Amino acid sequence: MNLQEPTFLILAALAAQPRHGYGVVQAVYDLSGGEVKLRPGALYGALDRLAE
Repeated sequence: MNLQEPTFLILAALAAQPRHGYGVVQAVYDLSGGEVKLRPGALYGALDRLAE
């Protein structure tokens, strides 16, 4: 699996603590210094791919 930056940031956000969708989006934004702004579709698409 090729791990892209948003996917890595999602995993980092979830490794820190359990979060709901909006919490993951906010954590990814914070972790990236405001450079990565996830849309809900991108978040849930990435989570679906990770679950496979």
